[in-house]
Amino acid sequence: MLSASERQQMRDLLGRGLEAWALTLSEAQWLRFERLTELMLEWNERMNLTAITQPERIAVEHYLDSLAPLAFGLIGEGMGVVDVGTGAGFPGLPLAILCPLSAFTLVEATGKKVAYLRQVVKELGLTNVKIVQGRAEVLAHDRRFREGFDVAVARALGRLDVVLEWTLPFVKVGGCAIAYKGLRGEEELPLGERKAGLLGGRIEAVHRFVLPGTKLQRMLMVIRKISPTPSRFPRRHGQR
Repeated sequence: MLSASERQQMRDLLGRGLEAWALTLSEAQWLRFERLTELMLEWNERMNLTAITQPERIAVEHYLDSLAPLAFGLIGEGMGVVDVGTGAGFPGLPLAILCPLSAFTLVEATGKKVAYLRQVVKELGLTNVKIVQGRAEVLAHDRRFREGFDVAVARALGRLDVVLEWTLPFVKVGGCAIAYKGLRGEEELPLGERKAGLLGGRIEAVHRFVLPGTKLQRMLMVIRKISPTPSRFPRRHGQR
């Protein structure tokens, strides 16, 4: 369980960061973030969910970072959002807490992480979240998911060209993929631009920012889907 001081420190840090982005949380949303932190730390003792275990760092480096698209108006209520390779639930879970009228599908291949995510969704009462187990390069060929979402998000998933191949096939024409990147993302832009073109997309915007209250530099790359993705993408694991 979190101590009273840890809870207050989390609220102070996350609250100031969100205020800088003109975002606020209800009391119910605060309680969900606190319980999410407790669950993540409890499960982290049995499996590798995160290397960040200090509650104050979790508040900023996981939660605030995950919520960055809301600061730029990239995700709105009523959207269908898929989080590809969600891992411990980032960015999907924080986004789902703040956007209760949007539907979130979290894709994860590892069974233990899927079990954790399902427990979190149950305990937090997140009725707008669905957990799907499977590999992105397989699920993106499934008619239930292919080109079925307004937005695809991916955080810490890999190089930009790989991220695009695993996300854009999920996105409807007119929708977008959002790739969370650090400073190294700049180096990946040329290759990403070429890959986006092959997948029916184009890089529409790159939002560069510093996480409020820190010196941590981040980027959000927005790739607009302008035409259907060719059926050969994404390629199965091991294919070239």
